[in-house]
Amino acid sequence: MYQQLKIEIKEIIEIVNQCPEALKEKCFELLIENYLTSNAQPVKLKSQESLEPKVVDNEPSVIDTVNSEENEMSASEDIEEKEFHVKIRRFLQDNKITGVTLNKLYYKEDGKLLPLYDTVKSTKMSDCQIRIALLSAFESSYNDANGEMAFNYEAIRSRCQTMKCYSRANFASYFKNSKDLWETWPDKVDKNTMVTLSASGKKELVKVLLDLADGE
Repeated sequence: MYQQLKIEIKEIIEIVNQCPEALKEKCFELLIENYLTSNAQPVKLKSQESLEPKVVDNEPSVIDTVNSEENEMSASEDIEEKEFHVKIRRFLQDNKITGVTLNKLYYKEDGKLLPLYDTVKSTKMSDCQIRIALLSAFESSYNDANGEMAFNYEAIRSRCQTMKCYSRANFASYFKNSKDLWETWPDKVDKNTMVTLSASGKKELVKVLLDLADGE
């Protein structure tokens, strides 16, 4: 191929030399372009070939490798019931909350259960606050050594503020008005106060989990 190109270029140069000096450059460009476009196989310069990726047989492409890694990561990040404490596994099984449901609502990162949902599907301020508390209690159980469903009082305040459902004047009263959802409600609360879900609270949690997953 390259030998033929040398011959053609030599002939082109001979033709160009017969042209007036002012037209030689333009004539050369036109003849070269005509030669290249008239050939079925475009000529590749060595400099171009060196820039092209070389495919090695049986070696996966970069795209295949990335896709494979993403698929492996996705598979490894699926949340399974067996990752929870035995008490939480029993709670999930008894209430028919499957791994499919959990993976609609959560993902794992750095050993933590993090929400995929961005709304708790309620427009009522008090209902939003209670739902956030119930969900937070469930999420904390993922790493709790005893499988307890409990939430931190001040953490809920911060989360309600972030999710735009915080009522400063009614924050404490919303909890007290739903006291059947908690094992006990302390007379005095502070940043260290932890509140555990009661049996009624866990039943309400099931409704919230299923309700959120239904919309995902």
